[in-house]
Amino acid sequence: MLKTLEEVFELGTIETGSNGERIKLHSNTSIEQCLFLQGLYDEIKPKRSLEVGFAYGISTLFILEKCRQYNNDSKCHIVIEPFDWGNAAIHNISKEGLQNYIDIRKDRSDVVLPSMYLNNERIQFAYIDTTKVFDTVLQDFYFIDKIMDTGGVIIFDDCGGAWPGVQKVVRLISTLPHYKVLSGHEKIKPTFKKALAEKIISSVIKLVPFKKRFYPSYNFKTDGELGLNYSCVAFQKVSSDARQWDWDKPF
Repeated sequence: MLKTLEEVFELGTIETGSNGERIKLHSNTSIEQCLFLQGLYDEIKPKRSLEVGFAYGISTLFILEKCRQYNNDSKCHIVIEPFDWGNAAIHNISKEGLQNYIDIRKDRSDVVLPSMYLNNERIQFAYIDTTKVFDTVLQDFYFIDKIMDTGGVIIFDDCGGAWPGVQKVVRLISTLPHYKVLSGHEKIKPTFKKALAEKIISSVIKLVPFKKRFYPSYNFKTDGELGLNYSCVAFQKVSSDARQWDWDKPF
């Protein structure tokens, strides 16, 4: 692990400039999840990667560490961040000598991603950790799918029940024939009462006759049955999108 990251997680603060001033760290990806990202990076070995959301650059530092390890080209990791989080991320990236690997695009994802698609840019790895609004996250996925090579991986943060907008998106992706659930991090463990209630409701629903005829737009499988009961979920693109115009599946 990078020395900067060791200090960050040990102290719970992050250095903001050359004067050594530090501020309290918040809104960052956990060390365990960052190591999960690195494991996926080792598995895929992407030439170009993408991150939607930057903040203090913690997950970015973990990814850039892998960019250097695999001797990737300059500006191989694209980061989309329209908001100003101060100088901490850039300072620490430069401090670790990783600045040549990053390509920061300071605009909204609904501007940057369509532009990448129109410019025929390609990626093999994407991490989405930004807004939790369903249609915005879905729009990000739509364009990332178009620039993602087959075999590439897209990872979503905040997939738990606390963020239903993101969870709806991953449920939809799980139905797509050109994607598969690859792995998950931090399994969500419901309380005993909630787990019991879900089990009873699921059992009752399975016994209801003709439910698919009366509710054709509803997927009766639980997140657990779909392999989505994790805070962070990774999907792998297994083929190009060959769906016909009338394809539809409940999610």
